Amino acid sequence: MKYRVFGKTKMKISEIGLGFWQIGSTSWKGDIKKAEEIVKQSLDSGINFFDTAEVYGNGKSERSLGNALKELKAVDSSFVATKIGGFRPSSYFIEKGVKKSINNLGFKPNLLQLHWPPPLWIPICTVIRGMEKMIDKGYVDYIGVSNFSGKLLKDAIQCTSRYEIISNQIEYNLSYRVAEIDLFSLAKKENIEIIAYSPLAKGALAGAKNPYSLAQKSDKRFKRIINDKELISTLDMISQKYNYTWSQISLKWIINNNALPIPGTRNKERVKEYAMSSNIEIRDEDLSLLDKVSIKYVNVWGKKYNNLKIIRYVPCILQYLGIKLSGGA
Repeated sequence: MKYRVFGKTKMKISEIGLGFWQIGSTSWKGDIKKAEEIVKQSLDSGINFFDTAEVYGNGKSERSLGNALKELKAVDSSFVATKIGGFRPSSYFIEKGVKKSINNLGFKPNLLQLHWPPPLWIPICTVIRGMEKMIDKGYVDYIGVSNFSGKLLKDAIQCTSRYEIISNQIEYNLSYRVAEIDLFSLAKKENIEIIAYSPLAKGALAGAKNPYSLAQKSDKRFKRIINDKELISTLDMISQKYNYTWSQISLKWIINNNALPIPGTRNKERVKEYAMSSNIEIRDEDLSLLDKVSIKYVNVWGKKYNNLKIIRYVPCILQYLGIKLSGGA
């Protein structure tokens, strides 16, 4: 495993992290009993970056990750990122969320991220400055955002008064490249880490041919990519040429584009497979070919990154109740 400094921090993290959405999540029928073996395999493979969120299974994901890291005595050697919901509009509600996450994990997370932007009528600065207070109070070490467009990220940066935003977690993969339009140049300029969730397009870039989970069935990108013969044939060609899996090739492409992929899985063998992506070598001409056959996905989904935009029209209390009553994301 190769390591690099994480954005503006001095922390060295693995080039590949592990996303914990699938563990404890209602969308994936996650099995929390597998958490410890997944985390152990991750640590054995050199992965030290773990991402979770308060809404994943209404805290089940955080509890599963926290229990596993404590049982394996790996809390101090790991970098743990969690996310609070965009339904927390002020420092009071943010603090309630952070305390809940700390209780779920059993320790303080390194990075606190805002999972999605707040409702349109709530000032971004109110939320960002509320997050800064969590560093002041010693609850977290760093703050970041998630699902922020280029404009929103710029606004959030201008809101900070004492601490810097160190990351923006976004959807990014071969079949969803819209972030390259308005986010990547800003992130590079501000030295903000891009964390790539859904790096394998919910399994479509790992070779999955049929959706079985709610997460896959509801994803239009999953449906499109399993029918993209040009991209599939290119992945097949590169896979046969180097004897690498589709997953490894897709993850290496993301690493090569200076983003941190955080694939999720409930299979420890998959963890080993993903971790190997850090050290594989793919010729520039083959990476360029992947760029060429997937360039259409820069613009096909829109002119700017705008994931979860609909939720910004929903009042905080309705967001909270909807997620709570549905059993979490």
